[in-house]
Amino acid sequence: MSVPYDINEEKEELTNKLSLQYSRNVIDIEEYERIVEYINKVETSKEIGIIKKVIQENDLKNNDALILPQNDNAEKHLALFSWRSSNVVSLNGNGGSYLSLFGTNKIIIDNLPKGRTIIHVDSIFGLTEIVVSRNIKIVNKTVPVFSGIFIPDEINKENEDLPELYITGTAVFGNITIKRV
Repeated sequence: MSVPYDINEEKEELTNKLSLQYSRNVIDIEEYERIVEYINKVETSKEIGIIKKVIQENDLKNNDALILPQNDNAEKHLALFSWRSSNVVSLNGNGGSYLSLFGTNKIIIDNLPKGRTIIHVDSIFGLTEIVVSRNIKIVNKTVPVFSGIFIPDEINKENEDLPELYITGTAVFGNITIKRV
């Protein structure tokens, strides 16, 4: 017996992807509202496919606001009222997701493959400390909300041969600190 197609689940997934694009400044508020309006009017799977293509094109147009691929195998690290230390391992460019909720995550990054490795960091009433070796280029796209993001001065080296650490996420009433060693 086949599972019936649920268009409402597809609409919700598209709206979530669109919200993520808006939160990362891939699209502006007018574009967001326009596409959400289309999503609410969708009635067929063909229309869903068209909106999916629009969302994918938005991602491709703006490589700097890279959206993390949804990967259930990506490592997830949670520090909840506790302290945790982790070494980043890049799996197809994905370094994992880190959440500090009233806790501390210490992330150690000393050996990355060539190319871009993405980590997603959220610090809510907590602290995330990212320790990065000097031979890694850092691209910081984290957003502070009533908090601080502390980074070293020499964060963006122009050497193209270096591996790149791409950091996304938010700090809400918490801090994200990036240190060079």
